[in-house]
Amino acid sequence: MEANRKRLDTEVKIQRAFIQLINAEGFERLTVQQLTHLAGINRGTFYLHYLDKFDLLTHYEDGMLGEIAGIFQHYPKPTVDDSPEHNAFWELFHVLYRERDLAVALLKSADSSLDARVKALIVQVIGRPITTAVPAAYAQEIVAQGILDFFNYWLTRTPVDLPERAYQIFCVSRSLAPEQLVLSDVKGRTTKDG
Repeated sequence: MEANRKRLDTEVKIQRAFIQLINAEGFERLTVQQLTHLAGINRGTFYLHYLDKFDLLTHYEDGMLGEIAGIFQHYPKPTVDDSPEHNAFWELFHVLYRERDLAVALLKSADSSLDARVKALIVQVIGRPITTAVPAAYAQEIVAQGILDFFNYWLTRTPVDLPERAYQIFCVSRSLAPEQLVLSDVKGRTTKDG
């Protein structure tokens, strides 16, 4: 029991240091020495857990992707008749909110493949488009990238909206065409509304 608590404590320290350094320095400049110094652990302890900084990055990406994939396996896609508590996106908003510091660090990092991997998972979940007006690959890209962009925007706002509010906005936005989301004047320039 004590060993598990120590391991968990070390993992928390490493993750906090990783998030702080990746946001400040970027992954490319991050070193194990910086990480262990900021985490307050010795290098040997780090190497008991990970091979190197790339192994650490992969660990965080795989963990987050596994959690997201698990949500989509255990909860259905939302439908009009669903209550929000019983669908995958409702759960996903809560997981991303709980893990937002790590999610933002990974999604913003050019060295992380999390955004591409999450997008591929979203494409699997949304399935084939129902219209033939737009080629399927384009339609899937538009929808999947839109969802990913929504998550990025939501998670990086200050203050960040609670997951229930963000989910509500997300649901409303998914049923509107782009021109319905933005007010424009007669010449097509975007206008601000409160």
